[in-house]
Amino acid sequence: MVLPSRPSDFDARYLRRLVGTKVTTFYDFDPLQQPSATSASASAGRSWIITEKLSERAVHLTQEDVDMGVGSPMTVGKFLCHLDEDPTQTAFMRIYHQIPITGTEDADLATLAQQIQPPEVCGELESFKLLMSQGCTSVPRFLGYCEKKQGEHDLVPGGYVKYLVWEKVPGESLTEETFLELESPCTTGYPC
Repeated sequence: MVLPSRPSDFDARYLRRLVGTKVTTFYDFDPLQQPSATSASASAGRSWIITEKLSERAVHLTQEDVDMGVGSPMTVGKFLCHLDEDPTQTAFMRIYHQIPITGTEDADLATLAQQIQPPEVCGELESFKLLMSQGCTSVPRFLGYCEKKQGEHDLVPGGYVKYLVWEKVPGESLTEETFLELESPCTTGYPC
């Protein structure tokens, strides 16, 4: 018996043709807050231009996974970007984009629209909120967040798209692969 193949989480190619795209984020932690003429507390938006795709990983889920409360299927991409009005200010942008449930990728728009899930709490945003509220200076600065709904002809019409931007600090990012290649005390002869 041959099991149906599932797309690899590491071969995600959902977030395509985004280089050059402008994304406006807001500094306030209310993800759905938009600037308003009547609200003095609304932060001014900052626009970022995506300059390079760095990585993308997908979380493919079946209907059974979703029914069990595992979450919603999504793809997560990391991009390099710069501030629209100051190209010398570079940053990283993470995009969380809801994708169709496995096996429904070619379904009609009405079927896909039924898959809309409420956006889950963004753990990365919650971490930034906690660290910043405690005055932590050991992490990159949070620069903005935005949450939108996908358009009528996107992967999941009405599904979520979340953008999170943080400061690019000097040095190289420690990827999972780089981390796993580091020598640990257990591999160099020290007792564990």
